[in-house]
Amino acid sequence: MNIKCIIDTVSYKSKPQNGGAVTNRMTLDTAKEYSIEEIKDSILKGKTIRPSYCGSREEQWKSQQMFMIDIDNEANLSDDIILNDYVKLVEGKKNKVRFLVGSEQHRSYNDIINYCKEINLIPNFVYTSFNHKEEQHKMRLVYVLDNVITDKDTAKRIQLYLMDCIGDIDIQCKNLNRFYYAGKEIVFDSGNILDSNNIIELSKDISIVSTPSKANKDNGSEKCPPNNKEIYNNSYIIRGTKTPKPDNTDIKDDNYTIKAISNRDIEYLKNKYGSGEKKIFNNNQEFVDYIRKEINLGELLEFKYPKSIRCIFHEDNNNSASIFQADDGAWIYKCFGCGVTYNILGVIEVLGKFRSRPKAYRFIREIFNLEIQETEWQKEQKEILLENMKVLNNGELEQNCPQTFKNIKSNLKYINQLLLIAMDNVTTERMIDNDNNVLFFASNKFIAKQLGMKEDNSKEISKKTTLLAYHKLLNKVDNSEVPEDLLKRSQAISINSPDDKNKKYRHVNYYSIPSYNNMLFPEIEQQGQAWKENNYTIKGLSREMFFRKEGQKTADWLYPQYKQVYDKQQETIVDRTTTYRSDKRTEIIVHIILWYFDEINYCLEKDIVCEIVLDQELRIKRSEAERQLKKSLPEILDAYGLSRIRANKQIKEKLGIVSNGYPFIIVKNDTLETL
Repeated sequence: MNIKCIIDTVSYKSKPQNGGAVTNRMTLDTAKEYSIEEIKDSILKGKTIRPSYCGSREEQWKSQQMFMIDIDNEANLSDDIILNDYVKLVEGKKNKVRFLVGSEQHRSYNDIINYCKEINLIPNFVYTSFNHKEEQHKMRLVYVLDNVITDKDTAKRIQLYLMDCIGDIDIQCKNLNRFYYAGKEIVFDSGNILDSNNIIELSKDISIVSTPSKANKDNGSEKCPPNNKEIYNNSYIIRGTKTPKPDNTDIKDDNYTIKAISNRDIEYLKNKYGSGEKKIFNNNQEFVDYIRKEINLGELLEFKYPKSIRCIFHEDNNNSASIFQADDGAWIYKCFGCGVTYNILGVIEVLGKFRSRPKAYRFIREIFNLEIQETEWQKEQKEILLENMKVLNNGELEQNCPQTFKNIKSNLKYINQLLLIAMDNVTTERMIDNDNNVLFFASNKFIAKQLGMKEDNSKEISKKTTLLAYHKLLNKVDNSEVPEDLLKRSQAISINSPDDKNKKYRHVNYYSIPSYNNMLFPEIEQQGQAWKENNYTIKGLSREMFFRKEGQKTADWLYPQYKQVYDKQQETIVDRTTTYRSDKRTEIIVHIILWYFDEINYCLEKDIVCEIVLDQELRIKRSEAERQLKKSLPEILDAYGLSRIRANKQIKEKLGIVSNGYPFIIVKNDTLETL
């Protein structure tokens, strides 16, 4: 992957004093395409970078695929900031303070990295700036998208969205023409590539409001103006129809909880809601699920009739808000007046004015006496999964397993998301499969929700996980291999799930993910080659397709929970093979192909589909006929010595094919040798 951006030609060992000279060198015509490794190497060599394809003025913006966030642990001095040994004035600036390690406001790069993992917004890499010190961390977060953004407003919204999610960042980051000085060290390198469609969707509700103000003289540089109200193109983030601000003027005196959250009165809240016995969670996902579903928001905010209340986030003369339990069991606060929708985390963040999500999580844990225990083993497993993400996204898998990468390229975002799901579900126990890979469980519905797909699209999820399993990037684990404790826990969660009233998607699947390394690369690529040689396709992907082509052993490996089926005629459990209906269809497909070979030396794949649809005995639709052909064809090709190829211009002329484009055809292997 190459990214078009602008990199300075001059290297520095410390922060440059003359930003104007840098600006003059980094003109629009100096933009080039660089690999991510070249970008990282340039930063470590001391070269300044402008992540966008843009000149010194934002009006010159052309495109952007890389976005950067600057965190310096500094802020403008305000009434609510108290100076002490850990909160000090910036030297030479009376209105600006710096937060040192030990202050509540300071965020280390580890804090930021862990927070990014929690919100599933993982940067490609993070580097410390020239002015970074152990007592005051300063860093840059670098995000890379899978596609180039060519619409300026879309890019602006993405930049503002990233700023909003991370919080407490340098306001100058909003400028798309901004450049960023180099740094000392890359402290985090995930290789993660963000899905551009997903990030565009997440940022679409952000409005860009510009207010006329004085232009910054060092346009595009890192220098911050002394007054943030005088920033060129001052942009604000607006969600819903109004900007929500906690307003407690109408709250009754006996409803002190809301005021306590606003004032961060932790002692009052602990005494009122804290449990004497600490509740321990094995991983972050268990903790998040618990606070979303088990803490009743209506009771927490002390509303007697929570389904109809006055909104606590704006001046509300009517009962515009409601607290209710969603289909998945999560408690939701929704206002139809100002348009906000929050779970417990959102309520705590906005009421308590938390700019740091880790601090909001910590606030919740302290109130309810909750704790997440993470062992060294857990940390090691998460590191393996992070390394896997790097292999997927930094070109290493493509280099070592080119055919596999080609086969799964369109599904990279799904395997990345599965890695994140696995990271959230690493338990404290040594829950591993027979090859010592960490185990996790998830229903198809949960995976679909995490991937932004329709929750009832279980067939599509099954196809994607099977594709990855075939290429040995994911393991499907049989129930018999799952430790009893994990099996009982997952089954209990499934049975007690409140959101599955029809019980259609209760089934929980067990997975493990191996370490993608040089020991495994040959096996991964071998599977990629087999996929190509066997003419497998996503459309025909099913247990039957693998059973017909490679036999029961492969089918059972890829579908471990569907090895057996109940035979109504024999009234007993038998090994699953193929159905009578499918066998009948396959037999007819063979007759159609052989009939064509009696007439000509080939048959068009689309003609086979048409003949299946016209068959009076089968009576099936075109889409079903296409699926059956994909399932049966690999076995038929192997059994009858045939090949499936795409007809190019030369082949069409030689065989006398009259057809638009270059269709797929079936030919005998001995005919193929003459083409």
